[in-house]
Amino acid sequence: MLIQLGEYFLDTDEMSLQINEQFVVLEPKVFAVLMYFIEHHERYISMDELHDNLWKDRCVSDAAVRRIISKLRIILNDDYKDPKYLQSLSKRGYKLICPFSTILSPIEKKQKSIEKTEHKNVKKAKVYFYLIAIAILFLSLAYLLFKYNVDEVSVTARVVNTVVSDKKAFAASSEGRYIAFTSKLSHEKNYHIYLKDQKTETIEVLVDNTTLPTGLVFSNDGERLYFSDNLGGIALLKQIDLTNKAHGIGTLVADFYFITDVFIDKNENDVIYFSGQKDQQSALLIYKFNSEKGLLEEITSVPQKGFHDSRADISPDSGKLVVLRIYLGSKRNSIRVHDLKTGRTLFHHDQNTTIYDVHWLDDEHIILLDDKKLAKINVKTGDSNIIIDKNKGLIALERVTPNTLLAIRDNDIINTLIEKKLPLSDFKNVEMIQKKQPEQDSNIIAYQPLGNKIWTVINEGGVSSLIFYEKSNVTKKATLMSTENPLELLGASLSGQYVLLKLQDRITIFNTFDNSLTYLSKADELIGDVIFSLDDKSILYTRKSNGEWQVFEYVIEEETKNLIFKGYRFIRQFEGGYVLGDNTGRLSRFDEYKETMTPMSVSMSTETNTNWAVINGKVLWSNHNLINTIFYEIDLHDVDASSLKSKTFGFSVIRPGFYVDKVNGLIVVESLGSRTSEIISIDIQ
Repeated sequence: MLIQLGEYFLDTDEMSLQINEQFVVLEPKVFAVLMYFIEHHERYISMDELHDNLWKDRCVSDAAVRRIISKLRIILNDDYKDPKYLQSLSKRGYKLICPFSTILSPIEKKQKSIEKTEHKNVKKAKVYFYLIAIAILFLSLAYLLFKYNVDEVSVTARVVNTVVSDKKAFAASSEGRYIAFTSKLSHEKNYHIYLKDQKTETIEVLVDNTTLPTGLVFSNDGERLYFSDNLGGIALLKQIDLTNKAHGIGTLVADFYFITDVFIDKNENDVIYFSGQKDQQSALLIYKFNSEKGLLEEITSVPQKGFHDSRADISPDSGKLVVLRIYLGSKRNSIRVHDLKTGRTLFHHDQNTTIYDVHWLDDEHIILLDDKKLAKINVKTGDSNIIIDKNKGLIALERVTPNTLLAIRDNDIINTLIEKKLPLSDFKNVEMIQKKQPEQDSNIIAYQPLGNKIWTVINEGGVSSLIFYEKSNVTKKATLMSTENPLELLGASLSGQYVLLKLQDRITIFNTFDNSLTYLSKADELIGDVIFSLDDKSILYTRKSNGEWQVFEYVIEEETKNLIFKGYRFIRQFEGGYVLGDNTGRLSRFDEYKETMTPMSVSMSTETNTNWAVINGKVLWSNHNLINTIFYEIDLHDVDASSLKSKTFGFSVIRPGFYVDKVNGLIVVESLGSRTSEIISIDIQ
């Protein structure tokens, strides 16, 4: 939603202010204060009210609140002596004095217009109330049938003959004659890139050995194929010369951590766009590279950590950019359409189901592929037509013409959760747990064993449920809670009374005895690590405050928290002390009895999809480079890394995240099943 605030435009979705095509991203608390002033613009807001409603149970000084208001004044270029936006009166507080108005999106305008018309008609004459109500109901049903009509779209699909393998990316030439696709067999480590001539039905190998080619696109003239690659942990943008049989390969862009979704503007030569991540800590953004001039330009930006612009496409008229933005730690995905000249957001769509891909169909319509459907959306009106009602394994799209699409369709696979015995020198499989069965709409998304006790989170039909059972009685399972909101299992206490969850981006303690929930964090707080203490009586967690990581101990029964360390982002407890990690992952060991901190000679991964633990006198952690998953282990009291051991697996075979069973001395990892996929052509009438 856009709010015109004096000479500024406030984008509530992006938490940013715009003036003269310049954008300023607001800090979460500055944004919250501004929104509170807008919502209560008719009166003065006291300091106590700000404390009670925006800081709530957090103890902050009046000076800290005034600093937030000062930041707001600076951003608005407002003089407190002669204010235009925020007026303050002694003993009364603050009041927003500038004029403001809400700028409706096309969808909101249409809805507002409908509501106004309905209200006017009903008010016009009570005698016709029922007739009008019936008419409105009829029109509403007709509108909904139009908006979500499946039958009016005729769809035929056929499988395109290619290589039987796992495919991650593909592209079609402008006239549709050639298809390029990546391919990897289950026993192979790296990918191949193939080119198929649709006219002659011949297939040839363009690249015999490439790593992680997640993006492919033909040049406008069809003489080059651009693709992403990875060499020694460095992501590259490369091009293949298609004008001769040698198919020479050259590098265009290097020094990225990850590159995906390579695409072009159909009306611009020698320019390639891609979604790229500079390093592990930065966000995926959309970049533009001019190959003739060698210039690299950043096209999008994100307002805060955890936002990633993962896919994008340029409209046929070259005037608009559609971007898929994903939000780590939640199921929230959004589609945004930007005007490439002004930078303004023309269309915005949010949903809580996973979006796989988005493309322009023509200058007014986009096609959206999510885990439920393939849909066509009008970005001017917001009207939507479902092309395919149930998504049967489609993961990627490519537009050939407004009536012809290509898609990658994954075949059913079975992933398994594997219990692996520690130490790392053993690391044998103990038990295999099937994660997902073909033709079933349920999926185990978390599995935490502790001795004979098992906690799982299962998603079925969009509802996530926390389930408990005992290994000795698998058939008797108890559903402890269910929610349509994102639910993540962080850990469980040995006693079984408490379970640590991440619910709606908040760290939550679930009491299994009385089914109560205690929220340990707020949605806007940055939490780095969280785990139970050895005695189950406390929660140890880290939080970033004023740019510094701090370690807290929350005593569950007393509902009190204490600051125990500063400058550390990670923490694990062992008998007699703690292992701590700084913001870079560098580990240190703290001895409780001697009160000494000893640096360890190793660093662990700071990636969110990895894990670490202290178990049986050893520190265990995982790492990855998108190609391999590596598990490391070192003795707790090792000072020179002489005991360091490692095991390496393919990233597409074993994922780096794991759960720890301290009782049985094992961890649970996810193993990916053998995958095959096919390319299908979808004709739309």
